[in-house]
Amino acid sequence: MPEAKVSYESLERYHQNARKGQLADLMGRITGADTDLVSYDEVAKRLRARQHIEMGTKTVPLDLIVGSVGRYRDFTRTFLPRTRVSPERWARIDSIMNSFEGYPPVELYKIGEVYFVRDGNHRVSVARANGLDFIEAYVTELATEVDLTLDDFERDRWIIKIE
Repeated sequence: MPEAKVSYESLERYHQNARKGQLADLMGRITGADTDLVSYDEVAKRLRARQHIEMGTKTVPLDLIVGSVGRYRDFTRTFLPRTRVSPERWARIDSIMNSFEGYPPVELYKIGEVYFVRDGNHRVSVARANGLDFIEAYVTELATEVDLTLDDFERDRWIIKIE
């Protein structure tokens, strides 16, 4: 990704979203709700998904991205940044996204109708913070007999569906 100067607006947007993330985590502790992204590895292991089908570049609704391959604890379920996320890196990506430079597509795994970030958690977080509805992504689909939907990831019903 090209280097960009970090703007004051981008840093401020990071801090606003980090505060929202802290509030979401606090509310999760109070209500017992899990605020972590879903772990791709846990879902793929339970599904015993083996076959990968390269789908190419697609425009993906951000609301259908429910998890991450390795960084599922760095962001909340709605991709708000947590303290592990570098403010400078997040703000640099925000500056790029709000310029005319452009950025490469994220890489996603698709299982059923939901997606997991393979590469690009920060870009997904920044896109959501900027009010975007879609993101360009290189998609790899995992063939499975269980058709997971977005509703399955509310209150972790996906676990019951797989079992």
